[in-house]
Amino acid sequence: MEFVTLEREDADEKGAIAVNVTAPASAVRQILGDFYETVARSKGLPADAAWDDVDAAVLRTMAPESYRELKRDFAVNLIVSEALRELGITPALTPKIHVLEYPSPDEDYAVSLSVVEQPRITLSSYEPVTVHADLLEVTDVAVASRVAEVLDRYAVYEDAEARPVAMGDTVLLDMDTQQGDKIVPHLSGKHRTLTLEADAMPKPFLDGIVGMEPGETRTVEFAVPRPRAISKDDVDRYLSTVTVLGQQRKVEVELTDDWVRAHYPSVADVAGFFEETRKDVAFDIDALNRDTVAHLANVELEKRLVGDIPDAFYQASYQNLMAKFEADLERQGKTVDDYYEQEQTNEQELSVKLLIQSGEGLKQGFALEALFDGRGMSVDDADVEDAGRRFFGEGAGSLDDLRRSGRYKLALSMAKRARAMAWLVQTATVLPEEA
Repeated sequence: MEFVTLEREDADEKGAIAVNVTAPASAVRQILGDFYETVARSKGLPADAAWDDVDAAVLRTMAPESYRELKRDFAVNLIVSEALRELGITPALTPKIHVLEYPSPDEDYAVSLSVVEQPRITLSSYEPVTVHADLLEVTDVAVASRVAEVLDRYAVYEDAEARPVAMGDTVLLDMDTQQGDKIVPHLSGKHRTLTLEADAMPKPFLDGIVGMEPGETRTVEFAVPRPRAISKDDVDRYLSTVTVLGQQRKVEVELTDDWVRAHYPSVADVAGFFEETRKDVAFDIDALNRDTVAHLANVELEKRLVGDIPDAFYQASYQNLMAKFEADLERQGKTVDDYYEQEQTNEQELSVKLLIQSGEGLKQGFALEALFDGRGMSVDDADVEDAGRRFFGEGAGSLDDLRRSGRYKLALSMAKRARAMAWLVQTATVLPEEA
């Protein structure tokens, strides 16, 4: 495509390159011709159908403004792609595009955009790292604790003799707790089993129900200091309506050979149950230790970064993490406000937390890719497909599917990082924590 103007400016302090491009009317006419041909076919019209006829067919099912935007985006994407190819610029992030007008077949068309290229990041060293950590070990105490956890899941509660509620009791409750005019989910519920122990619920709540009789309903007002409260009055206030349904007694499981065989047919006796539990504990501890070494090794590798990462990458990383966070809450049937309430936090604290996490993740990701390139590592198609499934889910599909969906580049990046991380963990020297 021959452009009327095609100009680029040096990257600004945020690493963004400004590009101004104007396509001639002849090119705009050709692009719109391609657009109308594509739309005509989708509507069952001849490819060379009159543009007015195509418009009429589309507008029967699409709002005029949406149709104009579709036509504009089609033209802008082609013009921008050609301009960036001409300038030899490969965007690392989605370009920010600014247009004021809709394309016309009889006029030149101007587009302005801001583009961020992949930064040139290297490492000061590509040798294995050394980390300091006191790794976990499998102990008899850890195994016994796991056995106790398993047995506790099989414990049952039965009605106990009625008496006034006291600390240490286990009771069955109906609870309805509000903060202002909002229900507090984690402090509400029907037929909740509660053991009155420290930290089981806020202490003022526990104090408020001590002495209640089974069948009694009481309204308890209490306040909880906010995290990082700056004064005695910096509290969250709650109003809870509580009905004690009855006392409960926990019936513990007696661990015997018969119980083991009844619940774990592949295990012969109590000794075998402990042995299998030890294997489970060892598996979990190995995974925790690998995660610990991976995290510490990645932190050490990040310290070797050489080069500047444009601010646009930090902004994109934060926005992506926030979107993922909100999507995870939605899958749980929660809102961000529910999270603030449950975690006793607020919008500013959450933003700072995610900003720190996204920044760390971004730098560590760049460090891993620099390690991959610097050591001449490689991945194959199977690695990329596996990364696609892990990152996008089992439905990510084949390499062709990843390319068609625009996900291939990200899947390739994830595969490279996974390969670099595996090498980093395998070669790391782990020393005890320094006193």
